[in-house]
Amino acid sequence: MVLEGADGNMVLEAAGGERVLRCRAGHRKRGVGFAGRGVAVVVAVATAVISSLLGPAMGIPGAGATVAAKTKITLYVDAGNPMKVKWYEQVVQDFERKNPDIDVEVITSAGSTYRDKLFTLWATGNPPDVWDEGGAVRTYVENGWLLDLAPLVARDKEELQIEDFMPAAWRAYQDGKHIWGIPFISAGSFVFYNTGLIDQAGLPRPPLSWDDRSWTWDRMLQFAQKMTIPGADGQLKQAGVSAVHWSIMDVAYPWMFGGDWFDEETYRTGKPNRTTINSPENVKAYQSAVDLVWKHKVAPNPEGAISPSQYFYNGQAGLMLGAGPWGLLGREEKRSFSWGMAPVPRGASVDPATIIYTDPWMISSATKNKEAAWKFVKFVTSKEVMTSFSDMIFLPPARKSALVNYIRKLATLSGTMTAQQVLAAMEGAQRYGRESVDHVIHGWPDFDRVMIPIFADMWGNRKSVPQALADIDEAWSAIIRKMK
Repeated sequence: MVLEGADGNMVLEAAGGERVLRCRAGHRKRGVGFAGRGVAVVVAVATAVISSLLGPAMGIPGAGATVAAKTKITLYVDAGNPMKVKWYEQVVQDFERKNPDIDVEVITSAGSTYRDKLFTLWATGNPPDVWDEGGAVRTYVENGWLLDLAPLVARDKEELQIEDFMPAAWRAYQDGKHIWGIPFISAGSFVFYNTGLIDQAGLPRPPLSWDDRSWTWDRMLQFAQKMTIPGADGQLKQAGVSAVHWSIMDVAYPWMFGGDWFDEETYRTGKPNRTTINSPENVKAYQSAVDLVWKHKVAPNPEGAISPSQYFYNGQAGLMLGAGPWGLLGREEKRSFSWGMAPVPRGASVDPATIIYTDPWMISSATKNKEAAWKFVKFVTSKEVMTSFSDMIFLPPARKSALVNYIRKLATLSGTMTAQQVLAAMEGAQRYGRESVDHVIHGWPDFDRVMIPIFADMWGNRKSVPQALADIDEAWSAIIRKMK
């Protein structure tokens, strides 16, 4: 082998395992003596060549290879759960071990709220490359913060195994041809029931199938009436149903009756276009829900000493409606009673929709290392990593293949459902599910802020349903006009 210098002066010949460095005779630059700079350059080049070729054989550290600079990405995580932070750190170690060319710096929300610090990082020009959280995803899109993952997904679809994701979770952060996040955690909403109280009342178990059209609002009311036991001072000794009311979860009632808070254009684009909250379907939905408390007296007063959800968790309510799934689906805790999951009831002839809460992984549009960030997102949303997270934090992963351990544990905690039944319930919720409005509508906090006090008066029976919805309609319409 012969390696020749750029000017032809230096030649390294390797033959028969022997390496010899030679200067070609008769080659001297005009006006440059032996001690001149030309020779110095040649010697430097020769030294580098010798080091690269002879160094490894002689055991010289660092010789023979050029150490490539590592690619660095930043990962932003919530500091609120120390166990979760520890898990993230372990995931980063595993990722770096498998990808030695990438360094991941973990940034936590310590000293602030998760969302406030995220906004601060962007405002100061230091956005993270990757982060996860449901939150105001649509607002992130409108702010220009998110990288459209659609081209990367199309390129790596076989590796991603898209069909393995729960359907509503996979749809959650897509609009048209854009994909803004890869789902990680996804929990549906249900009617939960107390098996013991159902049995004591001589009632059949609520249906498991989301396609069962016999499970209507009126049928649910009949169940509640048979399980209600009045108490003193207007309180219920045992509630037939706990009708939970809070902020974003209140959209559950219109969705059972074919109503909605906004028009289709709003959901299609994520930009508020027109509110439909003051519709006949919504009036019927909320009147039916308010009547559970004040007319039929089968549900506890939402402003009572014991909250509606706590009635159920205490074993004092036969059904729980409108609640977020976290109290049962996100806590690895054995209750004092057996419980089950049923579809939300049909308030109208149309198919109901139920709320899905999906947390995605997102990549910053400002990232300088897109491929490294994408490699991390693919890693953290893999079956193995999702399973690990679900085992640790006990929340339902967004991949079907990662659900095995979770549904087995949940079936055991339920005390009445098999793993197959739990899976069927969760798959049904995903088929009929729609992502939570705060995740998919830009500027949601402004709408929430004016809605909450008005709804409080409605649930407390201080304001009629038609008046409450008219007031919200007026306030929301004003917000939309300002946003356009």
